Amino acid sequence: MKRDNITRNDILKEIHSSLGIPMIFLEKILHSILEIIINELDEKNKIKISGFGTFKILNKNSRIGRNPRTGDEYEIKSRRTVVFHPSIKVKKKIND
Repeated sequence: MKRDNITRNDILKEIHSSLGIPMIFLEKILHSILEIIINELDEKNKIKISGFGTFKILNKNSRIGRNPRTGDEYEIKSRRTVVFHPSIKVKKKIND
């Protein structure tokens, strides 16, 4: 089964082909943007990018899980996870 992921290189190539900015600069810019998002999430548990959407950290409690094949129960430890809520602009764009 092929996954339809987009890689960093895909993003860099797309920007390079539309703007012509050298790849070395694009790599630094993209890395900086992603670092800003990650650092803000780590510090504030939420980051809103106007016109794009909001990333939030959710704290999930530990719970009992079950292996569907064997039926064995095990503990799923508590963890933090990131969720994304798109802006109204993004929702309109993907639904038009």
